[in-house]
Amino acid sequence: MPDPIPPDSEALLDALLPATGIPMDPAWRAAVIANLRVAGPIATSLQLFPLPDSTEPAPIFEPGR
Repeated sequence: MPDPIPPDSEALLDALLPATGIPMDPAWRAAVIANLRVAGPIATSLQLFPLPDSTEPAPIFEPGR
């Protein structure tokens, strides 16, 4: 499978803010974009991790187990 094209973090932010209605101080913009650029590849690797169809989530989340 070819590597997915990373999203444009600035365009993503511009689309998400009005859609969510979350206000953002313009001073935070550069930091939020930087975080999106880091989080994007992490999310992609998680989405591409193969899981068998039989995998089910735990019925109860117990931290540390």
